[in-house]
Amino acid sequence: MIPGNWLVEAIGYLAAAANVFVFVSNTMIPLRIAAILANALFAAYFFLKGYYPLFALNAFMAPINIFRLRQMQRLIRDMRSATSAASGGEFDYEWLRPYMKHLALPDGLTLYRKGDLSEEAYILVRGRISLRELGVTLEPGAFFGEMGLFTDENRRTATAVAVSEVALLSVRYDELLELAAQNPQFGFYLMKLMMKRMQHNVELARSRSDA
Repeated sequence: MIPGNWLVEAIGYLAAAANVFVFVSNTMIPLRIAAILANALFAAYFFLKGYYPLFALNAFMAPINIFRLRQMQRLIRDMRSATSAASGGEFDYEWLRPYMKHLALPDGLTLYRKGDLSEEAYILVRGRISLRELGVTLEPGAFFGEMGLFTDENRRTATAVAVSEVALLSVRYDELLELAAQNPQFGFYLMKLMMKRMQHNVELARSRSDA
């Protein structure tokens, strides 16, 4: 075999090794990096071997994986910023917007009742929401409804009623959990945000009992 052929075969073996790592990787960012490397090596190998359809496939997949990698890195960066804000007492959930849907409620409508099955969390964009059992009125920017994720049988812990015309963003629990499963770092930051909210609720309950 001439030296040039040894180099081509070496590229093929390296591509195969990178592809194996894609299937055994447990986290998304190393997986995407390995996929990009495998696509690049396979594209070179198939081009040099003259298998142009397979070259085209890998040449097409490489930029898609690069885009997904940048998307995940941006998500982690935004989560870190949000977590830093939460540690300072501010809740910034802008990074969740791509995964949320818009809702509008008229004045007086009950969003959910205590004991209802809980499947979504909300961000209050405009208007006010009263949590009846807690005697709390939420203002724009509040993140609420997430506590059902941690309760037995995912039940609501309070009744939420619109006390004005309301605009909300909602996100399903299964979407939050899916994101956490795809990236353990996401799950860590999400849990930290949720724990901050739970601590706030405990402090609120204590202040009400002291009063």
